[in-house]
This record gives sequence, structure tokens and C-alpha cells, in this order.
Amino acid sequence: MDKEKIKERILQWQLLAEQYLKDNENVFIKELNGNLHFCKIVLCGETKITVDNYAPEQRAGKRDYIDWLNISDFNIVEEKRL
Repeated sequence: MDKEKIKERILQWQLLAEQYLKDNENVFIKELNGNLHFCKIVLCGETKITVDNYAPEQRAGKRDYIDWLNISDFNIVEEKRL
């Protein structure tokens, strides 16, 4: 992926993150190294996003600071109703 596409992707995610923070949405983040975060957004920075994790178990209750460049997937958590 070239630099311009990476910048566009990060900008798009930053705009989504601001909206998700405003709406108090649960989000899913997957890092390039495979780490998973089910979390609430605390702060959206230019180079990092700050999140409070609620899952998986080993991350629950912890605050993480994730570099935008290390994110491979970023989405709202879809609640499934049975």
C-alpha cells in the first residue's frame, strides 16, 4: 500500500473514531500483529488512538494506546440479537 492510501485510510478511521467516541459506541480493532481489542474509545489523536478494553479477557479493564499505523481493521461492534 502506498503512503497516500495509508494516509487516506488513517484519516477515514480517525473521522469514524471521532463519531464513535461521540456516540459512545463499542469498537473492534485488530492490529497488524494480531492483537484484538473490543473497546470504547477514550481519545483520538493524530498518531494514536486511546481505548479502554472490555475484551478479550487478558485485556479487559486495561487502557491501550494504539498507533494508527499498526491497525489492520477498525469497525463498530455489531450487537447480534437473538
